[in-house]
Order: sequence, then structure tokens, then C-alpha cells
Amino acid sequence: MNRLQRAIRLANISLFTFGAMVALPTMAQDESSKESQRLEEVEVTGYRGAVKKSLDIKRNADVMMDAISAEDVGKFPDQTVADALQRVAGVSVEKSEGEADRVSIRGTPPHLNMTLFNGQHVATALASADVASPPSRSFNYSLLPSELINTLEVHKSPQAKIEEGSIGGTVIVKTRSPLSTASNYTALSVKDIYQESSSEHSPAISGFYSWKNEGNDFGVNLSYVSRDNRIQRDTSGVGYRGFMAGADGSYLPDNVRATRYNSDKDLRTATLALEWQANDSLNLQFNNLVSKVDQVNQFISNGAWNSGAAAGFTNVQLAGDTIVAADVPDAAGTGTWAEESLYSTNYHEGGYETRAHDLKVEFTGEGYTLAGHLGHTAAEGDIVDDQVEFEASTNTSFEIIGTPSYTLDAALTPADYSRIYTHRNIFANSEDETYAQLDLNLELQNDWISSVDVGVKHRDHMKKSDFWKEQWIGSATLDQFTSGNSADDFMGKSGSPDGLWDFDAAAWKQWTVDNPALRANYRPDYSFEMEEKVTSTYVQANLDHGQLHGNVGVRYARTDATSRGYQMVKVVSWNPDTWTLEPGRVDNDYSSVLPSLNLAYDLQDDMILRFAAAKVISRPDYDNLAMRRAYAKSAWAGAGYDGLGAGGNPELEPYRANQYDFSAEYYFTDSSIVSLALFYKDIESYIDTTQSAEQLPDENGVIGLYNITIPVNGIGGRNQGVELTLQHDLGNGFGLLANYTYSDADMLETAEEKAAGIEKQLPANSSDTYNATAYYEDHGLSARLAYNYRSRYYTGTNRNGLDKYADGYGQVDANISYQLTDNVSLVLQLLNLTDSEQTSFWDSTERVGDIHQYGRRVFAGINAKF
Repeated sequence: MNRLQRAIRLANISLFTFGAMVALPTMAQDESSKESQRLEEVEVTGYRGAVKKSLDIKRNADVMMDAISAEDVGKFPDQTVADALQRVAGVSVEKSEGEADRVSIRGTPPHLNMTLFNGQHVATALASADVASPPSRSFNYSLLPSELINTLEVHKSPQAKIEEGSIGGTVIVKTRSPLSTASNYTALSVKDIYQESSSEHSPAISGFYSWKNEGNDFGVNLSYVSRDNRIQRDTSGVGYRGFMAGADGSYLPDNVRATRYNSDKDLRTATLALEWQANDSLNLQFNNLVSKVDQVNQFISNGAWNSGAAAGFTNVQLAGDTIVAADVPDAAGTGTWAEESLYSTNYHEGGYETRAHDLKVEFTGEGYTLAGHLGHTAAEGDIVDDQVEFEASTNTSFEIIGTPSYTLDAALTPADYSRIYTHRNIFANSEDETYAQLDLNLELQNDWISSVDVGVKHRDHMKKSDFWKEQWIGSATLDQFTSGNSADDFMGKSGSPDGLWDFDAAAWKQWTVDNPALRANYRPDYSFEMEEKVTSTYVQANLDHGQLHGNVGVRYARTDATSRGYQMVKVVSWNPDTWTLEPGRVDNDYSSVLPSLNLAYDLQDDMILRFAAAKVISRPDYDNLAMRRAYAKSAWAGAGYDGLGAGGNPELEPYRANQYDFSAEYYFTDSSIVSLALFYKDIESYIDTTQSAEQLPDENGVIGLYNITIPVNGIGGRNQGVELTLQHDLGNGFGLLANYTYSDADMLETAEEKAAGIEKQLPANSSDTYNATAYYEDHGLSARLAYNYRSRYYTGTNRNGLDKYADGYGQVDANISYQLTDNVSLVLQLLNLTDSEQTSFWDSTERVGDIHQYGRRVFAGINAKF
């Protein structure tokens, strides 16, 4: 127990003793009971205290929500915000680069959820070279280090005064205000990050300082985090194109390969919060966040390339209609893209910056509070992707039974590989938002309505994405760019797959300098610019009558959107120099009336029944709204068509849904709960893709009929489920937190889709998610062991026509700390103790996709506070 705790406890005991001596016996008994409660509250600190605080937030809320609290300044229970969120019932995460960076709430995809930082949006930009994953509305949690967070609130039922834009749920991230933090408080953390798969160490440093004047009316909070994340991922799989349908109806794995991916991501984030209590009525707060990430990634990959060689297969093994093993003889395929082995590498350099600035002015008068926000947030991201591919003719064999594997001819060397393709892709994206907000709370002397909230907000939002491509021609062989060393200890095993040689990215860049580019083009088919102006107003009555409390209200939101881009005729689809471009602009506006109701009834002192109903929206992803049409004449367009193409749809309206929630919560101690929650989401409209017949001009202005694939507002479906939660302080320092969520999503099909046998699925929806955390905290020792699991979920349909799934995934994490002194503690955090692998598959488990292995990660260091 530290000195401050001892002093508080001694003071409380002294007061209690004095009161007992002078009070009547009955009063002494009452005081003893109250004082015992106060003593217990003082003693419950650390992780146990954070768990209790989180439960208190949930218990006292008017809406259906869960919360996570920091143990202390700079001591959040997990390494990332998304990792912490996955402990909440109904929340599952998606992982990339070994870390959780996106969340799904109650089975809805990440882009249908919303995250607010101190109640406001934070602009997000990416450094991604994946054209299949354009910038979306989902929040990138990797830019928010957990050291900056005080509490997280997961709102599962909406209320009128919280901003619209989520069908799944809204996460509100809160930081500390300066005047609520002790003056001259300093917290420091220094950790070493060790990744088992690469055997690399990297640093993580964070610091927090708070100051306020003697008058306690002006304060400053300053924090800084620097973290060097180094990731190594090994993958055995079949390549991004998956499986191809053969003439005999069987499915062939496109490219059975091994891949090593290395990433070095340097994160630096700083926050500055200023608070001034000008007088008893006027308070001003100015919150600032600046974050910068620099990253370098490199892929190397090799394997059995089967696209052009299927006719020469021997010793074929089938599992159902899928070829799961075969031998491929040398020269089974001929010509470009037809050799039997394909070596590929990508080298990425880039990063992203994020800024958020919010000024809040709050005036408290007699019976009312008026608050105003002015703010600006911006983000910029870019990445340069150098890709080069080499192919060689060789004897190969492959097998995808269990872990995909292949073998190449033992005599094969890097000199046998000649270059067949190269590009340099340059991606840049940005986001910018300026907003103004005014909120008024009026207190009422009413038996039913305790207060009324009214407000208005205007947001001017800009999103932009650009893409440039350079390509080279020239002769080169792989031995010019590799020492011939192989990536050893692949997937934690000694040795390396055949032909997985290192690659000298610097030598390759010099080659691109020495050889002139074939072409360098701006690519409008992957670029867009969009502006959204959103004006919203609301009124909300806050209810408080006896055992009943909650709120009822309505929010009105008008969205005015402008999308700018191009209509493109691709005369020669692979050469942008031949395209005909016509600039275009499409304006679109829509309005939404969003009523909401939240009721909580205290059936007993320790039991709460809740009911909620609301109409909600979520706006379409930016890429779907892009103003672009890219099309060309094609013999494969189908009967009656002159050509085919694809594009965005700037006239899309939002996803819309009606949702209903019910829960029963039993708080059997002040640190314990067992609860049951039911949810039902009636999705009225879900964005889908369809093929549309459009009359468009060719390069000569001649009108033709083209089959264009575009996103549309399709029919919806439903998502319903149940959440079970158990949390209990077992005593003697032990405790348990556990929850389980079942989600049953059923998307509707059109008559045409039903006739074609198409069964629609809700992306990112796992039917089962559960997690459990056991903890112990006493005598200076704090230990936690946590397990999280989510069942398989649908990730999309590839151009091969097959549905792709992420398989079920579970992970065990541990956190141990020991208080060396009142001010210093040792910390050890172990992630993925079971060395779990992330697996995907196509349509059926026989058609394995990729098996990713990240290995274990260890965070070890010191936390100090003064």
C-alpha cells in the first residue's frame, strides 16, 4: 500500500474512532457501515478499481453501453484501443500486421460503426498499397496509443444528442481534463517490444505530465508516445486470386506460395490539453492531438504458379471438386505468365499524419448549461509501392491438404528467373473536416422530465484519394537483386521454402533509375474526390421518475454531398495514354429523421431492466460514392452489349435500419454483474453491387450499350442476437470477467438472386464471439490472463466467383505487473501466448486461402509515476 493510501486510511480510521466515541450506539453502527464502505472504496485501486469504475459507468448510464477504464494515467489494460475493445460483449476485432485495428460491434462491418474522440470525429488516412482496400469510413485504431486513454464507452443504443452515422454502435474515446488531474503528476513508461518470429527488439516510450496553478483554475495536460512496431508475418497460401474453375468443373489453386512480410512502423503521438475555469460559470478547454506514422514494408514470395500450366498436371489428387495436390512438369506452360514458378516482391515506403484540434466553451447559468465546440481535424497518408515479378520454368509440385506447400526443382537458382512485370504505384489520400457545434441543456422542475437537451452541428468534410503508376521494360534476372540467402525459420520452423530468397530493394530502385520508364500515368480509375456537408439538429428529453430513467428524442440530419471524378473510355485498358477522359461532378443530398428511445427501470436496487428503440443510418463508403465510370468494348460483355465496365455511384443513399434492444442486469455486488441482452436490427437498405445497362459514348462519341457493375441501395435483411455477461470480484484479490455473443444475420435476396442460387451474407459477421479474463491483484502483484475468440466470418466475393472467409480465431494474452515501490512497477505483457494462426478459405475448408503466422510478442518494461 503506498503512502497516500496509508494516510487516507489512517485519517478515515481516526475520524471513525472519534465518531464512535461520541455517538449513540445505533448511530455508531450506521457510521461503521458507511465508513467500512469508504475504506473499501479507497482500497479498490489498480486493475480491480478500473473494473469497478467501468461497471459503475455502465450501471448509471441511461443507454445500453459498456465501458473500459484505465487503471491510472498511462495504464490502459491493453496495448491498443482495439485490443481493449474486444473484451466488451458484442465487440470483435479485425487484425492486420499483427495488431487489432478495426472493430465490429454486434456483427456489423467496421465501416458501419463510428468512433468519436472526446465526442468528435478524428480524420483518418492510410498508408496502404492495396487497391482492393480503398479508404473507408472505418476508424484506424492504430493511430491512438492506449497510453492516452482514460475511458472507452461503447454505446450500443443511440440517443439523439450523440452524432448519427452508426448501425452497429458508437465508440467514444475519452481523455483526462487538466483540472480533474492532480497537479505536477508525471507518469513514464519504458518498454522493450520483442517479436518471437523475427527475434527483433524495438522500443516503446510514453510520458504524461499534468500541471495546474494554485488557484486550481488553469491546467495543462501533456502526453507523448513513441513506439517502434516491428512485425514479421509468414504465410503459406494460394495467392490473392484463390482458385480458378477448370473446363472439367474442378477448381485449381492459382498460386501455391510462401510469403514473408516484414514491417517497421514508427508511431509518434502527442496530445496537449488546456483548461481554464474563468469563473464559476465559464469553462474553456482546448484539446489537441498530433500523430505521425512512418512505415517500411517488404514482401517476398515464391511458389508453384499454376495459371498457365494446368494442362500438364500429373498425379492429380481431388477432394470433392478441388485439386488439392499435383505435379507440374517443366515447360507445362509456355509464354508470359505461364511458367511454373513465380517470384514476387513488394517494397513499401510511406506513412500518415493526423491532427485534431477542438475548442470547447461551456457556460453554466441558473438552470441551464450552454456548450459550444469549434474544431478542425485533418489527415494525410501516402505510400510508394515498388513491385517486381520474375518467373522461371521448372519442375514443381504442390499440396494444399492442411498447410499449403510446394517444391521446386533443386537445381533452380535466382539466375533462372527473368523479370516479367514491374510497377511503382504511388497512393495518396487525405481527409479534412471543420465543424461547429452548439448544445444547450435546460434543467426542469418536472416529475417526469429532469432536463431537455437541444443542439445543432455542422460538419464540412472532404475526402480525397489519388493514384499514380509507373511501369518499366527491360531485361533483368533475379540474381541481380539477391544474395541468394533464404528467409530462414519460416513459420517458426527451421529451414525455408524453396526459392524464398531475400531481395535488395535498393538495387532494384537503382535499376529503375538506370532504365527509363515505359509510362508514367495518373490513374483516375482509382482516384476520387468527395465533399460532404452535414447539418444536424436534435432535441432530447431526459427522463427521471421514481425507478424509471432514460431519454427520448429525435435527431434530424441533412447531408449534401458532391463527388468529382472522370468518365473513362478505356480504348486499350492497360494503357491510360489511350483513354478518353471526361470530367464529371454529381451532387446528391438526403435527409434522415432519427427518433430514439432509451428506458431503464430499477426493478430493485441491484436489478435494472432496459429497453431501447431507434432508427439509425450509416453513410456509404467513400469509394462506393466515387464519380467514375471506366468501360471498354469487349467481346466478353454478353449478348446485346457492346462492352463492359465498372464505376461508383454518387447518388447512393445511406444504409438504414431500425433497431430494438432489451437487457436485464443484476448487480449482485458493487463489483459484480450478470446480464442478458437481446438485440434486433432490421436493416431496410444495404449497399450491394449490381450490373446496370447504360448507354455510353465510345472514344468517337458513338453511343453503345455497356454492362456496368456499380454499387446500389439494395434490399436489406436482419441481424439479431443475444449477449451474456458475467463479472465478479471473487475476493482475496481474484476476479473474473466473461461474455458471449451470438449473432444471427440473414440478408435478403432478390427474386433473380434466389433463382440463381445466390445466398447473401453480412460481411464481418461472426455468429459466435466470446472472451474471458481471469485476474489476481494483491500484495503488489497484478496478473491477468485473457482469451478472445470469434468464429468465422465472410470477407467478400472474389472475381473468381467464390466467397472468401476468415476462419475462427482465438488468442490468449497475459499481463503481469509488480509494484516495486510506491512509484515504480515492473510490467510484462505477453500477446498471443498460444501462437495462434490466422486462416482463410474459399467457399469450403478444402479450398484453403492463407495461413498467417505472426508469432508471440512480449512487452517488458517499467512504469513510474510521481
